[in-house]
Amino acid sequence: MKKFFKKEPTETKKSFFKRAGQSPKQKEKQTLRINDNEEKEFDSFFAEVIKSFPEKTSSIILNSYGKSKERAEKVLAKSKTQFDGIFDEFLQGVDAKTRKKCHKIVHAASLTAAIIGCSPIPFSDAILLVPVQLTMMARLHKLFGQSWSESMGKSLGKEIVVVGLGKSAVGNIIKLIPAVGTVTGAAINATVASTITETLGWVTVKMLNDGEDIFEQTMTFKGQFQTLFKAVQRSGKKSK
Repeated sequence: MKKFFKKEPTETKKSFFKRAGQSPKQKEKQTLRINDNEEKEFDSFFAEVIKSFPEKTSSIILNSYGKSKERAEKVLAKSKTQFDGIFDEFLQGVDAKTRKKCHKIVHAASLTAAIIGCSPIPFSDAILLVPVQLTMMARLHKLFGQSWSESMGKSLGKEIVVVGLGKSAVGNIIKLIPAVGTVTGAAINATVASTITETLGWVTVKMLNDGEDIFEQTMTFKGQFQTLFKAVQRSGKKSK
C-alpha cells in the first residue's frame, strides 16, 4: 500500500505535464522566462522614465534605489492580495493573453511609481508620477497599435494625479520630519502612487481593448478611473 501511494502522485504529476505538453523542467524554465521578461520590461521602463527627470532628482532616486525598490516590492505584494480581485472583475471581456502582455507594462509602471513614492524627496510624488503614467499609456497604446498624443496625455495625466493628492500630501508632510518620518511617509506615498498608476493602467487597457479612444472620450475615461479607484480605496479600508 505504501508503495502504491508513493507511486501514484508521481504518475499523476507526469501525466499532468504530459497532457500539458511540458515537463516539470520546461514549466520551471517557462516561469523563469516570464520573470526575466518582466524584469527586462521594468529595467527598460524605469530607464526611460528616469531620463525624463531633472538630473538632481534622478540622482536622489538612483542613490536610494536599492532600499526604495525593496520597500516598493513589498507594497506591491500587499496591494496584489488586496486589489487583484477588483481589477479582474473590472477587466472582464479582456482575454487572458492580452492581460498578460499588458501586465508587464502596468506592473513596470506601478513598481516605478512605488519606487518614486519611496524616494526621500518631499512633495515629489504627484509631479513625478506624470512621466511614469505617460510612458505607461504610450506603451499600452503601442501594444494595441493605437496612436498616442503625448500633449493630450500629459494634460489628462495631471488631472488623474490630482485624485490621489489628498493622501499623498499626508505622506509628503511626514517626510519633512527629519529621520523619523521618511520611512513612514514613503510607505504611504508608495501605496498611493502605485495604486493610482495601476488603476490608470487597467482603465487604459479596458478602453483600448473595447476600441474606445481615450482622448475623444475623456469623460468616460475619467469616470471609469474614478469608479475603479474608489472601489480600490474601499477595498483598502476594509482590509485594514
